[in-house]
Amino acid sequence: MPEKHNKILSSKNWAPHTHQALNAVIAAYGNQNSSFDPADPPYVVFDFDNTSAIMDIEDTLMLYMLLHLDYRLTPDQFHAILTDGLENVGATEDTLLDKTNPLATIGNIADDIKVAYAWLYKQYEGFMQGGTLSLEEAKKSSYYEEFAAKIRLFYTVINGDFKRKAGYPWMTYLFAQRTSEDLRQLAYQSISYWLQYGKFERVTLTSPAELPSKAGVIVSHYDTGLAFPTELKELYHVLKANGIVVYVISASPVDVVQVAATHPDFGYGLDNEHVIGMYYNKDENGLIQPCMQPGKNITKGPGKTAVITEQLMPNHNEKQPLMLFGDSTGDYDMMMELQDAKLCVLFNRYMNDDTQKLAREAFRTIEDENPRVVLQGRDENKGSLRPSEKTILLGTQEEVLIHEA
Repeated sequence: MPEKHNKILSSKNWAPHTHQALNAVIAAYGNQNSSFDPADPPYVVFDFDNTSAIMDIEDTLMLYMLLHLDYRLTPDQFHAILTDGLENVGATEDTLLDKTNPLATIGNIADDIKVAYAWLYKQYEGFMQGGTLSLEEAKKSSYYEEFAAKIRLFYTVINGDFKRKAGYPWMTYLFAQRTSEDLRQLAYQSISYWLQYGKFERVTLTSPAELPSKAGVIVSHYDTGLAFPTELKELYHVLKANGIVVYVISASPVDVVQVAATHPDFGYGLDNEHVIGMYYNKDENGLIQPCMQPGKNITKGPGKTAVITEQLMPNHNEKQPLMLFGDSTGDYDMMMELQDAKLCVLFNRYMNDDTQKLAREAFRTIEDENPRVVLQGRDENKGSLRPSEKTILLGTQEEVLIHEA
């Protein structure tokens, strides 16, 4: 027999106004309503990273690969992927990855990464190039410290500030030389590792001063932890129990987000057909190539809106989504453009970007019975939602709501 799920969302750690708004829309448009047409059901669209989950499954996968030195690339391939499609990789001020360090150009840091990776490639037994060092021994070396600090800075800055000609995002390219099945297995291992990790904290990395390098000493950081909140998994199931179709559109690689949203171990209960992510080219042997698949939308910003209007709406009698769920500027466009949506839920990350316009609208309408936008707070130190619109950011104890205009 199919598993039964409640039709009403329990309050748990939802902000009360957000919880009330969600249940009101579900009751009004789900199969509890006499006007519901099972042949033409409403649908909703979720972002995944920092919306359906707390933290980012692609970012934590990159960390998992770094912590386990799990790459399938030669040093030359690694360097080519880092620099391909980026303009002006030389020593110009516009390409500084650390504005306080005139040597920290894209070109210099990519070269330093290649040197450190080449040493690890030869010495670490896991690369099977004749090396004898265990993973623990390799990670104690100054070359690993160099590699880790600089690849992390590269990720943080390039992923945020640069766009490459060949596609977006650049880190997807480090999956090159894997099959989709390899990547799915790696994603499952990474998600399982971080869900069990249990600590949400910022870790600082510093490259060693004693190692000769072009860019000199670099300081970078990463944030640990990953959580799949019970509230979100329950919401997915409540929506489906009410006959409402659930989709995920994510800027994470499609294989990775499909594992997160469909694997029975993780509890969201979707199928692959309802999970859309970033697609990449493959060669004749099924190996992922360092380029995005032509003709596929970039699944963030206006690209996410395009996926909805071009792929989802034609399957739903040209109707817009009933509800939209997001957290960042990558979700802002769909929430602004798709004005027929009855409810937009913004997970409050207190980011000083376009999402603050939505946050201010949510704050202005916090007493309304039928708001269009609501806020949901989180505690980033615990990896949990909070029964409030206010968020507690990682490494702080202060509640924050919105940036002033």
